[in-house]
Amino acid sequence: MIKIFKKILEHKIVSLVFLFGFILVIGGWLKAYIALREVSQPLILHFNNAVGINQIGNLGDLAAVGIFGLVALVLDFFVSIELDERDQFLGKMTAAAGLFLAILIFIGFSAIISVN
Repeated sequence: MIKIFKKILEHKIVSLVFLFGFILVIGGWLKAYIALREVSQPLILHFNNAVGINQIGNLGDLAAVGIFGLVALVLDFFVSIELDERDQFLGKMTAAAGLFLAILIFIGFSAIISVN
């Protein structure tokens, strides 16, 4: 357990990128939950201009997206730390990919809020 904390402190940039991504996913989910908790009808989760509404769901489906995003970020964080020990460029690039995923999830939550 001490080894993990030691690695986190050694790789500050990767850890900060993970923290920022974590805040984005949690913040996006909380923003969506607060904005949509009183909606009684099914939520529009996916909309396409060609077809229209493709997928509807509820707050549980939004929670599933948030949980999936957090799990993906945590796995990416550990992979980034291990890669950062071997090659700093690959570690930081993998951390940036995780941050990009978090940004996309945040944008997705914002789009769901605006459609509903």
